[in-house]
Amino acid sequence: MLAKTPLTACQQHLPLPTLFSSHHTKLFIVKGGLIIYQLYHSSRPIFPTFSWPHLLLLGIIFLLAYLIVRYINDTLPSRYITSIRCTLVITLIVQQFLLYSWYVMNDEWHIADALPLYPCRLTTLLVLLMLITKRTILLNFTFYWGVIGACLALLSPDTNQLGFPNAMFIQFFLGHASLLIGILFISKTTKFTVTKKGLLLTYKQSLLYFALLLLINEIFGSNYAYLRTLPPSIFLTWAPSYPWHIPLVIVAIFLLFYVLYLLCRKRLA
Repeated sequence: MLAKTPLTACQQHLPLPTLFSSHHTKLFIVKGGLIIYQLYHSSRPIFPTFSWPHLLLLGIIFLLAYLIVRYINDTLPSRYITSIRCTLVITLIVQQFLLYSWYVMNDEWHIADALPLYPCRLTTLLVLLMLITKRTILLNFTFYWGVIGACLALLSPDTNQLGFPNAMFIQFFLGHASLLIGILFISKTTKFTVTKKGLLLTYKQSLLYFALLLLINEIFGSNYAYLRTLPPSIFLTWAPSYPWHIPLVIVAIFLLFYVLYLLCRKRLA
């Protein structure tokens, strides 16, 4: 056995962390700096649409959504319901932090883009609020926009062309996955039933929402709800340019709402 080197009188009176504090502090700062850089300034491009990483992510998210629809019911112990609710709340809070910290870290926060007025950002906040308060708020509106909006976004992601590990990429998939799973969870736990009345109400609320955003976009030169410029999506290559795409896209969205209504006319079960 090797003989132990005796500690000096000074070292004998120092706590263990103090002996290594300088080295550990420098290592912590370096690692922390690398993580922050990777999160907010890495420029690795996102994977191609429907490539195997994209399909793998979609498979995981849609599987989780299916499990929520299939197994959330009155027989499931309340502790599991609470655990799922808390997990969704924490995930959405992390997603919101990553989104808005990315804006701040990249000096990109401005009123023309950073407000939560895009359909998915708005419904994400509504889902978070409903999960926390256990109250239904604009549930019909949130259901149709949450399911259709999240699915379209996940199938054709728009992350400013930034891939993993950039925070914009992480928050995009965290947010839309939690939006889809969260609104399905709320629908199941509240025994929400789609109705023709609820669908018509969503149409009216959506038209009011679009009218308000047209005014906001005109004032601030913004592109909320993509009413000025459509996102780079394989599903929108057919659409004409501004402003002629607006009525066509609204009709297409309303048709998707109607398809969802037909699929879910009976209570989600």
